[in-house]
Amino acid sequence: MLSVSIRAPRKLRRRQAGFSMIEALVAVLVLSFGLLALAGFQLRVLSDSVGANNQSIAVQLAGDMADRIRANPVAGAVSSSPYVADWSAASASQPDPSCAGATASCTPPQLAAHDLWNWKRRVAVALPGGAANVQSRKAAGSLLFVHIAWDEPAAVNPIAPDSAWSCPTGKACQEAIVAVPQP
Repeated sequence: MLSVSIRAPRKLRRRQAGFSMIEALVAVLVLSFGLLALAGFQLRVLSDSVGANNQSIAVQLAGDMADRIRANPVAGAVSSSPYVADWSAASASQPDPSCAGATASCTPPQLAAHDLWNWKRRVAVALPGGAANVQSRKAAGSLLFVHIAWDEPAAVNPIAPDSAWSCPTGKACQEAIVAVPQP
């Protein structure tokens, strides 16, 4: 048997070695774009997770205030309810008298002032830039509207509240509607 070895010319062999280096560089480039896309996706998921957590906290705080309002039947018109409050922050000092504790003796308006003070402080601590108000509307009858606002800088499309809420500019807002029991 006669065997003949066919060898490629030297020029061709060098060219093939360079071609595989270009393939490797293109593969690394494609891989790096894929990893950058995954990193961007991860950042977006983390941002949305924080936003969802803030909204969940706002819903819980609004529900807490709704329960406080229903538990304290204040006599009189809803429009003059002691629970109606603006967006201002809670004062640094607790209302007098203190309605905290089992031995406290407060009138319904005093309890409402204490509830508002305590609740507004909790909103400010629990949410970034947290603020809250309670509104009444003449056309709504015996309903109070509890609003909570917070900073949501990562939101691409922040929650667009109803203009009647008077939500502070640049904040995400949550509303809870409370049917006020009439004594």
